[in-house]
Amino acid sequence: MKATLRSSFTILIRSMATVLFSATLALGANVTLQWDANDPEPEGYRVFARESGASYNYDSPIWESDEASETTCTLIGLTEGTNYYFVVRAYDGDLESADSEEVSYTPAAATVNQAPVAEAGSSQSVYEEAAVTLDGSGSSDADGSIASYLWAQTGGTSVVLSNAATASASFAAPVVDLTGETLTFSLTVTDDEGESDTDTVTVSVLKSSSTDVDGDNVPDVLDLFPEDASEWADNDGDGIGDNADIDDDNDGMSDTWEETYGLNPLTDDADLDADGDGVSNIDEYTADSDPTTVPGNTAPDAPTIEEVSSADTVSLTPVLVTAAYFDADNDDHFKSQWQIGTDSDFDTLIMDKTSKVQLTAYEVGKMVLDVDTAYYWRVRFIDTDNGVSEWSETGSFITIAAETAGDANLDGIPDSQEVGDAVDVNEDGVADSLEGDIMSFATVEGQTLVGVEPISEGITLVSVESIASDTITDQSVQLGFGLIGFRLYLADGVTTAAVKISFNTRVPADAQLYKYTEENGWQVYSNAVFAANRKSVTIVLEDGGEGDEDGVVNGVIVDPSGISYSTESDSAAISATTSDASSSGGGGCFIGTATGLSGTVSAAAAWMTMILLGTGALFAAAFHKVGK
Repeated sequence: MKATLRSSFTILIRSMATVLFSATLALGANVTLQWDANDPEPEGYRVFARESGASYNYDSPIWESDEASETTCTLIGLTEGTNYYFVVRAYDGDLESADSEEVSYTPAAATVNQAPVAEAGSSQSVYEEAAVTLDGSGSSDADGSIASYLWAQTGGTSVVLSNAATASASFAAPVVDLTGETLTFSLTVTDDEGESDTDTVTVSVLKSSSTDVDGDNVPDVLDLFPEDASEWADNDGDGIGDNADIDDDNDGMSDTWEETYGLNPLTDDADLDADGDGVSNIDEYTADSDPTTVPGNTAPDAPTIEEVSSADTVSLTPVLVTAAYFDADNDDHFKSQWQIGTDSDFDTLIMDKTSKVQLTAYEVGKMVLDVDTAYYWRVRFIDTDNGVSEWSETGSFITIAAETAGDANLDGIPDSQEVGDAVDVNEDGVADSLEGDIMSFATVEGQTLVGVEPISEGITLVSVESIASDTITDQSVQLGFGLIGFRLYLADGVTTAAVKISFNTRVPADAQLYKYTEENGWQVYSNAVFAANRKSVTIVLEDGGEGDEDGVVNGVIVDPSGISYSTESDSAAISATTSDASSSGGGGCFIGTATGLSGTVSAAAAWMTMILLGTGALFAAAFHKVGK
């Protein structure tokens, strides 16, 4: 499109009248000049040109016409960015007028289209089945506009892209295996001149700690049979799930027989002699005899219990005490079985624990008991020949009120461990206080924030609590932010619970989940999965199993937990100083009084420990078959 400039000037030709001249200038490398016809009519016109700083060469017109009627000309081939000057002269034979008024024109430099810049956004890490948005809104075109967008997948498990022809496409992340998967995508943008550019982006899909394809309440990350709702574990590694396997420890004795006589169906104990009669368990099994009873043995006398407390109410971790053990045939005191119920008939058990350590005094673990509740308890003794006494008489006690216990607002979090409403420990973009399934709290040592949330169906988180590290008698494993306790209620028919524990700091790659029992001390439990970002761990507990501190199938799971690693953490910046104000209270069979041990851990060592606490064998024993 040409822009026209008109400028009037006079052309003087001998014996000719004055004429007017005008020029029409075109944007680009061409120019069109136009002037008014001379009167009287000349023979023709000549146009002369010069560049800035030069003179006209009147011997060489840039354009000439011998038609008087031609009062316009178009000059081509001009150099962009050069300043030109023009005049026109009329001629008639040898006669030529003087110069017209001078006009100038500088052709604009030719515009070269710049290609657009595609920007596919930053790489992302998401969990499987999450909604993912690919954002290309950062794409640009410096000298125009973007006319079209086109997203395409270039690698990984195929997904369905929505709005692939817009700046922001979306898709649902696929279900992946334990190692995760990387998906790649390209974005091509085209500008209004047809130029294009392409950029790529990657999306790392992580195995979610909550995905449960077969719906058995065990997340796939911990499920050896993720597509079989009837199986999830294989204790002996023979490829047969524990529910279908009749001998889970492959020791030659059926699980049913071992359970009948109180042997461990998940541990090879065939060569042991449970009753000490000189006949191994496997021989007792072959003979179909009782492997736990010595013929002629006299059972111990029934225990005589003592009053729990002389006060009207007791703490949530009372100590149950009996008089001395007595056995008529002088067998040693081997174990004691302690029970707590909400009725004197013990139809509803709150706790059922058998201990080889706490024989005549049992300290009830944290979070087992409710506030302001009446309880009944009893105990019986077991001798080294597995003789079992009668139950003791029934004792009773009432626990303290919530206000006295330190949870005045009854939200399940100790008042001294409450955190701000804006805290988002699980980093899902929503404040934990606005979510109904997570409880977050501050630890009593280590200045750490922790969030506990159930991730399987039919589970309700009731309460959480940080427990000081000096409540563990065995200090061979140093604790950085103490123990993490939580309590779960299970819906009818639910026996397993998957729980995710999140931290506001990363743990190193060598972090491991531990279990502590007074009988066995610290044991590594490998059946736990840390998230790829090392800021959470997923575990599965079973009602009444070894991960359940109350030791009874009662629809309640109580489990103090935490994390242990031996490498220094450069990014954690965690103070490992014990909070004296929060270190009071007992902790059940897994808790004792640490004497002569400091409650402070060096921050330089940066040790932290995640513990699953309870009594009995390793946590693996908790995951036994259902309905077998």
